[in-house]
Amino acid sequence: MEYNDIKRKEIYTKEEKQTIMEMLNKERKAKEKQAEKKYSEEEKRKILTSLNQERKNIEISEDVKVRRVANKKIYTINNTQYYKLENLERGYLMRVDDYPKLTNRPKIITLYYDFLGELKKKDFLIQIRSYSDKIFVSNDLLKVYFKACSFENN
Repeated sequence: MEYNDIKRKEIYTKEEKQTIMEMLNKERKAKEKQAEKKYSEEEKRKILTSLNQERKNIEISEDVKVRRVANKKIYTINNTQYYKLENLERGYLMRVDDYPKLTNRPKIITLYYDFLGELKKKDFLIQIRSYSDKIFVSNDLLKVYFKACSFENN
C-alpha cells in the first residue's frame, strides 16, 4: 500500500496508519538533513571571528556604561536621586533612574535645574555613544547640535 493510494477519511486501518506514519517520518528526516549544513574551516573561522568581535563590542559597551557613572556624585533632592551634568551653561540634573534609558539613538529626556530654590524642568535631546564616556546633550530639539558632557565626579 502506498501513501498516495490512501484517501482522506475519518478512520484508517492499521496498514494505512503505518503507511502514513512511515511517510511522515521520511519527510521529517529529509527536513532534518536539509537543516544540517556542513561548514568549511574557512566559514567556521569567519563565524567564530564575527561572534568574538560582537562579544568584545558588547563588553566594551558595558564597560563604558559602568565607567560613565562610577565614582560620580549623586544628589538627593525631595527623595529623588540626581546626577549633575558638567560643561553645560546651567547646573542641570538628570534623574538617576533616567540614565538606563539612554541609548545610541537620541531620546528626549527631562533635565532639572535650580531656579530660586525650586526645581524647574527642561527637555533635552540626549544620547550616548558606545565608544565614549561622555553624554551628548542638545539644547534644541529641532536644531540638533550635541555637546559632550559628563556627570560630576565625587
